[in-house]
Amino acid sequence: MKKKAKSGSPDALLEKLAVSSPNDAVKLLFLDEEDLSLLDGLDLSLLTEMKRNANGTVEIKLLDKLEVIRELNELKRAESEEASAGSSFYAAIDKAADRLGGGEANEV
Repeated sequence: MKKKAKSGSPDALLEKLAVSSPNDAVKLLFLDEEDLSLLDGLDLSLLTEMKRNANGTVEIKLLDKLEVIRELNELKRAESEEASAGSSFYAAIDKAADRLGGGEANEV
């Protein structure tokens, strides 16, 4: 069963960036002043920089999605290693408790 990431977690943010489309960033370049009310509905999460020069040329820079995917994979790998290290730690404690208690459960 796949665990769903919390909406504010780094996993969720990276997953959102990994599947985001640059279409709205391009749409932003062609908005007229009377269309500025549409800004709130645009997904500009991939947009890092936008320039309009006096001669009419336009330049946009977008987030590197490959780098986002790499970071997401690294984060998931680190979480997996941390979880396995934690379970190994608890397994060692259980094993030590079994040795000390002779395998019987101690009541409190």
